[in-house]
Amino acid sequence: MGKLTIHYFAAVKAAVGVDKQTLSYVPGETLAQLRIRLTSIHSEIATLLPACRFAIGDDFADDGQSPSEGDNLYVLPPVSGGAGSPIAPQRADVVERPLQAGEASDHLAQKGAGALVTFTGVVRDHNRGRQVTHLDFEAHLPLARKELLRIVDDAIERFNLVDAFAIHRVGHCPLGSVVVDIAVSGAHRPESFEACRYIIDELKRTVPIWKRETHQDGSEWLSQTP
Repeated sequence: MGKLTIHYFAAVKAAVGVDKQTLSYVPGETLAQLRIRLTSIHSEIATLLPACRFAIGDDFADDGQSPSEGDNLYVLPPVSGGAGSPIAPQRADVVERPLQAGEASDHLAQKGAGALVTFTGVVRDHNRGRQVTHLDFEAHLPLARKELLRIVDDAIERFNLVDAFAIHRVGHCPLGSVVVDIAVSGAHRPESFEACRYIIDELKRTVPIWKRETHQDGSEWLSQTP
């Protein structure tokens, strides 16, 4: 009988206790049916799975789709908000290395621009009344790069920008370190500010990057936080 390889991330990985496992392939089984099968195998993720998305390979997949024999299937929890090779060096990247504040600006085309707007996100030392010691980010890297590039391209078209670039770090991030850096250039100030806000909001909403916060009394995976 054929097999599927199931990959887990963030809180789901922590609950299951492994980062991947092999399941038998059932011809014609949809992802909705597989979601039910996973719940029966791992009751500990029954409350997590309804909020998860699936990806087959490097593409998001709907519950009505059916994987093929031998596929790699990724279970993607809600994203957390908050050295790889780029798929498009002039637009977006997700990397496993330290970032510098403002480095996104180095990738921008600025000819014809009247405004340059940047956003830099750093690790703060507190959250929800607790002292934070560091953050760790993990991602489905190919899919995260593809989705971030889609957002940047969408922003360029939506806000009629000259150019835009966004980069996000994964891995261990100490206090004060740069996690995300975004820069946009546009003809005018209002749409440039709006575009920068749009990119970070959409990044936090849809890009498959997850954040684990470590504080003095433990750690936890966070979902959709500011």
